[in-house]
Amino acid sequence: FAPPPPPAGYASPARIAAALTRALARHGLTRIYTAAAPQHAVISVTAGVTAWTDGVLLWCDCDGQRHTWPAADTDGAAARLAALAALPGTAGPR
Repeated sequence: FAPPPPPAGYASPARIAAALTRALARHGLTRIYTAAAPQHAVISVTAGVTAWTDGVLLWCDCDGQRHTWPAADTDGAAARLAALAALPGTAGPR
């Protein structure tokens, strides 16, 4: 079964992905790829770090751990994702 759509009043996954991309660029990460659909968006930060959003949460799985942030906190998520991207074995081209 597909997950339900985000509740009314939340930003679309595409808008969250765009805001996260801008925030990541402020951390020097500029080779970011995104794709969005009505219920989810994926943000490829580096070769080893990929984030997802449903408009409510942002999350990524890195080194076997799930990291989550409120979708409204794209600046906080970007700071942590930039730190994760800098870890050995996860950094890709910037």
